[in-house]
Amino acid sequence: MTRRERVEWTSGVRVTTKETRIALDPVRGGRLEKGVHRFISHAHADHTQGLSGCGAKYATMPTRMIYENLRKKQVKDFKELRIRHPIRLDDVEVTPIDAGHMLGSIQFKITTPNKTLLYTGDLNYTDTLTTHRAESVECDILLIEATFGSPFYVFPERESTYARIVEWSTHQAKEGRVPTFHVYAAGKAQEIVRLFNIYTELPVVVSPPISAANEAYSRNGVTLRYKTLDTESNLDFDGPFVYLTTPSDRLVPDRSERATATGWALRNGSGRFPSFPLSSHADFKQLVEFVLSTKAEKVYIFTGYADPFASYLQKRFGIDARPVPQVVQKSLLEFGL
Repeated sequence: MTRRERVEWTSGVRVTTKETRIALDPVRGGRLEKGVHRFISHAHADHTQGLSGCGAKYATMPTRMIYENLRKKQVKDFKELRIRHPIRLDDVEVTPIDAGHMLGSIQFKITTPNKTLLYTGDLNYTDTLTTHRAESVECDILLIEATFGSPFYVFPERESTYARIVEWSTHQAKEGRVPTFHVYAAGKAQEIVRLFNIYTELPVVVSPPISAANEAYSRNGVTLRYKTLDTESNLDFDGPFVYLTTPSDRLVPDRSERATATGWALRNGSGRFPSFPLSSHADFKQLVEFVLSTKAEKVYIFTGYADPFASYLQKRFGIDARPVPQVVQKSLLEFGL
């Protein structure tokens, strides 16, 4: 290991100092060399590869609960992180910051002897029915995901989307149909369960994977009222109800009227069935607001619309912003801290 501090994109973000090696959301968790500290931002499957294999694994307790409930396997050598409680690893301090994306989701503020780095992972910069908006902190270098980093993706007010979902669903129920939502098991599903709990009298029925994630939410203070579908024979319930299941699940009630809820609805609004623009990610305006609030000297952008978002920040605000190449076979990005 060199004496120089550096950040690299090597199957995820790597931070290396004289004494410490950190992997942020590694995508090949089982292949990390010995002595690397694995930090996991949240429980979605594309961010949890680092929870497998050997080595110390750092995440919030809700992230661990959701992962274990969905995967049915235990995380070994787990180190609990709590929001705004820094931990020390030799010459590096890591502070978890709320990311607002889903229950337990966090950013990582990494303080080295020379610089401060903020890594966001997936980020939501507005309040939802189950989460508070992400917290921003000042830093020297920002690494941020830009899933919706195009000016095309500006979402309607969340309350407006909530109203549209409720209106459509209650209409389907009155017509004798079952409003059926195909959504991610963790994060989006719990927000929609909560939406119907608060604004309607419709009972909510969920598939087993969503129920497993609901349990983790309930154990962490998010009140959810729902029934779990146990077997195929239980698809028919008496009276109107809402059914939630995962995107790949095609086992739905006979009277189903299907829908989705995703930020991509702005692009795919004329699909086979209704799609509501409800996202757990920041939209373009929120991303810009977040970047400016950090006062970062350099911004490195990954995922989604990294190139146009970097270009916009450069031209509009004069920010030193660059996309991170999305190739995982070897290190492509290296810069001194």
